[in-house]
Amino acid sequence: MSKLRPTALLQAFMTASSAFIRVGGRGGAALRTPSTLRMAQVDTGGLGAPDICVLGGGFGGVYTALGLSKLDWGDSPRPRITLVDQQDRFVFLPMLYEVTTGTASCWEVAPQFEEVLAGSGIEFVQGTVAGLDTESRLVRVTGATPGEERSLPYDACVLALGAEAKPNSVPGAAEHARRFYTLDDALALRRELQALRAQRRSGMVRVAVVGSGYVGTELSANLASWLGPNELMVTLVGSSDSIVHDGLPFSRGVAKEELDARGIELVLDTKVSQVDATGLTLQPAGDASPYRLEADLVVWTAGTRPAAVACDASLPVAEDGRLAIEPTLAVRGSPRLFALGDMAACVDGPGGVARSPSTAQAAMQQADYAAWNVRAALRGDEALLPYRYANLGEMLSLGDAAGSVSSLGLINLKGPLASAARRAIYAARMPTPQIAARVGLSWGLDTVLSAVRRATKDDGKK
Repeated sequence: MSKLRPTALLQAFMTASSAFIRVGGRGGAALRTPSTLRMAQVDTGGLGAPDICVLGGGFGGVYTALGLSKLDWGDSPRPRITLVDQQDRFVFLPMLYEVTTGTASCWEVAPQFEEVLAGSGIEFVQGTVAGLDTESRLVRVTGATPGEERSLPYDACVLALGAEAKPNSVPGAAEHARRFYTLDDALALRRELQALRAQRRSGMVRVAVVGSGYVGTELSANLASWLGPNELMVTLVGSSDSIVHDGLPFSRGVAKEELDARGIELVLDTKVSQVDATGLTLQPAGDASPYRLEADLVVWTAGTRPAAVACDASLPVAEDGRLAIEPTLAVRGSPRLFALGDMAACVDGPGGVARSPSTAQAAMQQADYAAWNVRAALRGDEALLPYRYANLGEMLSLGDAAGSVSSLGLINLKGPLASAARRAIYAARMPTPQIAARVGLSWGLDTVLSAVRRATKDDGKK
């Protein structure tokens, strides 16, 4: 075996050490016991302490809640903060591709809320947000058991429920296409592909991925990298005329190189008109005739909509169905109600017209503003800040030791170095220093082992 390349050591160091970028503990009270709807205890906190409800445990919700717990409240009573989510885990969504391919573990990508919130003083309630009464300032939360319900009072409420899969109007899609949107979707896709591989020991599995945006492109590259050209045939179908249509030119170019290198067929400028048990019917743009694409598995990555609670609460909505909000992230007409993430129509700054993207990066930035502005609204002695989006660039996952990083027009990386840099940055952005350190060390070790395997493989070819 040849000596480990210096670049591989650099990659490992970046991944492991980046976890310590965000150092230091978090102050605050000890962890309150995670609540269930049946066993929740009333926490009086302190006389006059305000109640803050954060609805949704994704990037926007978790980082807002943690931000609120770390802010200095001065002479004002520290608030009682409650985080509500349907699931018991925070999911780092940009790493779902690696969960499907087995290059990342669930404990790395989806830590339990009990661990994420440890030491923050934040109460966690697992349940479904069933209603929002803005006049009485009450959130209605239901549990898994029929009749299990709880009402949470709030002085300020943050809506961060994200988006949900849009009901598919394409005939047969709901019955025959697999969604790729949640942790459960990623794990189910892995199980189904493994089952198909077992059934077709002597032939290739044919997979059609619908949606040529970020998710569809990255998923296609990761699946092809995982199973290889001898076991998997991937076709990427998109209605746009290019992959990653909203991406940076460098990212789009690197992604196209990887897809071509892995033998992935691109079918662009084409819509899906029907899905059935054995494939899809495709309709190209223009006057071209529809045609048939056979597939053993169809994965649908296109189409989401804002969480339905916005409409249920009769809150103001924008043309695209998202909540209409002020530049301060306050819902229009409701100064104690804030919204961010995929369910909010965020614009950039005072009088801005640019729509903030639906990305983890944007949600994390919005969380900082939301936490500050919630405190300012409750205390009444500070100005609320208009949200300003800072585009730091983008990163793509394109398979084992493959990726793209483009930042600020100054840094453009691809290949193993980009893949390692992406993991390093994500490790550093985990919700707590403890989780960041553990995940960073794990991914650093993975980087070293992957480099060793590649070096061994290269030696074998000589």
